[in-house]
Amino acid sequence: MQNRYFVIDPDQIVADDLAHAIRVNDPAAEVVVFPSPGAALAELVIRPPRAVLIHHEPRGFKRTPAGIALHSLEVPYAFRGPVSEAEAEGAPVLASPFSENTVADLLRQLLGDSQGQGRQMSLALRFRSATD
Repeated sequence: MQNRYFVIDPDQIVADDLAHAIRVNDPAAEVVVFPSPGAALAELVIRPPRAVLIHHEPRGFKRTPAGIALHSLEVPYAFRGPVSEAEAEGAPVLASPFSENTVADLLRQLLGDSQGQGRQMSLALRFRSATD
């Protein structure tokens, strides 16, 4: 079964770098990039990913449509950027700058040592946006 990941980030270069790092660690993966949580929402509900990486302001994220969908679908997520673990309300944080190794560590954390076989997950890259 091919793993599917979402990268949600308004910065196309960063999103592409992150997608590349995911593919290095999971060569058969399908990585779909979105500029905002709103843009990913319909696809999230139709075909949930294994994990989502999102660049977003953590405060209140769980109450956003994307946060509610991730929770109800039991899709794990992680934030990217200058976010502390305390601010992330229990979600993992991928610090910037990131590398293929730090992305591998994050994937193991989100998916488990077996890369999350049989479990839908979402790595969320939190972006600092007042719009989502």
